[in-house]
Amino acid sequence: MSTETAHRTVVLAVPDWPAVAAGIARGFGPGVPVGILRAGRILSCNATARTSGVETGLNKRAAQLRCPQLEVIPWDPDVDHRVFAAGISVLEELVARFTLLSPGVVGIPASSLQRAYADEESAVEALLTGLTDATGWEFFPGIADTAFAALLASRTATRVPPGATAEFLAPLPASSLTVADARTYGELVPLLGRLGLTTLGRFAELAPADVHARFGTVGERAHRLARGLEDRIPVDHVRAREHRVAAALEPPSGRGDVLSFHARRLAGELLGSVRAAGLVCTQVSITLTSTTGELSRRTWRILDMDESAVADRLRWQAEGWLASAGPQQVPGTGEPPAGSRAGVDAEDPGANGSGFDPTEIGAEDGISAIQLEAAELLSPLGTQQSLFDQHPGRIAHTLERIQGLFGPDTVLVPGLQGGREPAETNLWTPWQQQPQPDRDPEAPWPGALPAPRPTLVEHTPVDLLDERGATVVARPSGLDNTPAVLRVPGGGSFAIVEHSASWPVEAGWWDPSIAQYRVRLQVVTAEGLAYLLSKESGRWHITGRYA
Repeated sequence: MSTETAHRTVVLAVPDWPAVAAGIARGFGPGVPVGILRAGRILSCNATARTSGVETGLNKRAAQLRCPQLEVIPWDPDVDHRVFAAGISVLEELVARFTLLSPGVVGIPASSLQRAYADEESAVEALLTGLTDATGWEFFPGIADTAFAALLASRTATRVPPGATAEFLAPLPASSLTVADARTYGELVPLLGRLGLTTLGRFAELAPADVHARFGTVGERAHRLARGLEDRIPVDHVRAREHRVAAALEPPSGRGDVLSFHARRLAGELLGSVRAAGLVCTQVSITLTSTTGELSRRTWRILDMDESAVADRLRWQAEGWLASAGPQQVPGTGEPPAGSRAGVDAEDPGANGSGFDPTEIGAEDGISAIQLEAAELLSPLGTQQSLFDQHPGRIAHTLERIQGLFGPDTVLVPGLQGGREPAETNLWTPWQQQPQPDRDPEAPWPGALPAPRPTLVEHTPVDLLDERGATVVARPSGLDNTPAVLRVPGGGSFAIVEHSASWPVEAGWWDPSIAQYRVRLQVVTAEGLAYLLSKESGRWHITGRYA
C-alpha cells in the first residue's frame, strides 16, 4: 500500500444495525421483519421489513399496517453495543488496530493495513470476506482521508481517492454533520440552513476566521469537517503512554457487576491523570487478561467520556469475549446449536440483566487483570474547573459513603431529559448510576423552550402590569398591552426594559384531565435580571430565572 494512504481511514458499517442486533439477540432468523421503535417512531428496520414497505420515521401502527408480521422491538442501546462487541472479535485476527466508533461501525486506520496488503481494495476485500464468513452480517465499506468522510462514504460503499475528500463532501447536505456528533452539531445545522448554507461545500467556502467569529469553536470544528479535515488535531500519541492504569483481580471474575466496579475505579484514575495534564480523552483502549493468559484488546471511541461510559464498554467487551468462548452461535442468527445455551439470549438475560449469565463461567475462565489506556488525547475546547479535578478519589469515596449510610437517592447528579417546560426537563440520577430519562431527550418536543435554558426553575405567582398599572392580558394572538412592571408579592416591583414576543403552548389537549394551556413571555428588568413568565389559569407566574 502506498504511503499516500497512510493517514486514511477505512470504515466498515453494518446497515440497520439496531434492527440486526435486536434480531440476533432475540434469535430471529434472517427472514423475520424487525423494526426498532424509539420515541414512538421506527428508528431502524432490517432489509426484510423494508421490502414490505416499512420505513424509518413511521409510527408503530403505520409500520404494522404495511407489514403485519413486523416484530416491533423497543430500542435498547445495551443490546446494540453488546452484540456488536461479541461478533467483531474476529477482526482481531485480521488487523492490528481498529476502533469501535459506534454500534455497528468500526474504523480502521489504513496505516495498520500497509504491511499485510498491497492496496486498499485488496485490504477491504479481505476484511469483508473474513467478517462476513464469521458473522453473516453485511458490511458496507467506506474509505476516505478522514473518519467523518469515510463514515459517510460507507453509506454508499464508496472509496474516495486520496486528496478528493473535500470534493466528495461538497454536495452532501449540511445535516450530514450530525453523523459525526449529533449532540454537538444538532443546533448548528438548522442555523446553517437558515443562512442558506445547505451543503457542506457552501459551508466550506467560508473563511475560517469568519466561521469562528460567527459560530465559535463548534462552528470551527464543523468547518474543518466540511473541508475534509479532522475536526480536532489529536495530541501526539506518544503522550498516551503516560496515561495508563491497570489492576489485578483477586479472585478472577466474569461477573459484569464486579468488572464494572473495578473499571469505574480505574477509569476515575485514568481520567483524573488526563484532566490534570490539561487534556481530553476521546478514545480508550481496554485490555482484558484471562486466567489462562489470553488477551482481549479493544479501542472504543467515547465522545462524552466518563467513568460510567468506560465501565459499560468494559462490561460489553468482557461479556462478548467470555460468551464467545462458550457455546457457539449459528452465524447470523444468534441461535445456539441444539442442546446448548446461547451466550446472548434476550429471554434469559442472566444474573446481571445484560443477556449474559456470568454464573455459567467459573473463576478459571474469568478476567484476572484489567488495563485502561488513553488512546487519543485532544486539547480541551476551553478551561473548565471541575469539582473532581483536585481530589476525585476522596470525593467519590465520600459520596459512596453517604449513599451507603442514607440510601442511593441521597446523592443525585443533574441532567436533562425531554419535555416542554423547564421543570419537566430536569433529570436527577443517583450517583454512579446510568440516567434513565422518563422522556426521550432526542425526541421532537413541539413547543419546547428554546435555548438557553433557565438556570433556576420555580413557580412563583406575580403581577405583570402595563404603564397604567393594569394587568397585561395575553391572548393566542399576542399581548393586549405592553409589559412595564413586574411585581413580585413580598419581593418588590421591577421595571421591565425588554421583553420578547409572547407565544402560546398547548399540551395534552386530547385528555381533559391533563390538558394544559399557557402563554409564555421572556422579560428583562432594569436591574439586568431575566425571567421566563407563563400565564395559566388567569395568573402570571415566574417559571424560570436566567443567570
